[in-house]
Amino acid sequence: MVFNPLPGLEIVWDIVAFIISFIVILMLVQINARIEKSGAFSTVVTRKVIHTFAAPLWVLTWILFSGSIFSRWLAIIVPLIFVLQFVMIGTGKSKNEDFVRSMSRSGDPRELLGGTLYYAFLMVVVGILWFYVPADGNLANATPLALIVFGCLAGGDGFADVIGRKYGGDRKFGIGGAEKTVAGVIGMFIGSFLFSFVLVFLFSIEVTAFSVIDLLIPILVVSLVATIVEAITPKGLDNLTITIAAIIMVLLLPFIGLFWPFPMFSLF
Repeated sequence: MVFNPLPGLEIVWDIVAFIISFIVILMLVQINARIEKSGAFSTVVTRKVIHTFAAPLWVLTWILFSGSIFSRWLAIIVPLIFVLQFVMIGTGKSKNEDFVRSMSRSGDPRELLGGTLYYAFLMVVVGILWFYVPADGNLANATPLALIVFGCLAGGDGFADVIGRKYGGDRKFGIGGAEKTVAGVIGMFIGSFLFSFVLVFLFSIEVTAFSVIDLLIPILVVSLVATIVEAITPKGLDNLTITIAAIIMVLLLPFIGLFWPFPMFSLF
């Protein structure tokens, strides 16, 4: 059963869950901004920490929601707030040094209108279409698609950058200005698989159909496809192409004979 300590007052608890979810993501941003300001780590590091953990942490807070008709929409407000924030800051209509400091490479607020905005927007879209509890509230029809997609988008792309910078050396390849390394490609695959596996495992405690044993091969296949797509993606478009590739691959799984007995969408 989904978490609901207030039977009969699902909307009240979902509002509480939304507040907790928002605070968790906001703390991630604020803590990283303070760390960057202290000089302990560079913007490159703090930016990638947020990229790696924002979506997975947000997804984990889904477990707090009651699974009612309100759950999906209240959960979506969290990344939607950040989408609006990024647009306001990037267009100069608002100022937030913590956001700029922790999520831009150059310190230019307009940078938030690029990959950072794509990331938050994709959280909204994927959450709307594939919030793990379906629209009818029946966990028997739950889907782990969002868990695997965010595993690739966040963990995969995050590991690719970190491992690529540390072990990639000077040999780089890529198109459209992208600078990829073999080590980064390996990091992308490891991060995608690891984060997807862990997220599915944690949700399997509540949804027994999310068996990590049954989903092992599908996770490997989707992680591999996301890795290949990331390696050939032009600079600045990774968040979009990784997410789209992972979604398409998951939706194709039953058509290529791999285990995937879950609904194509959870909104309808």
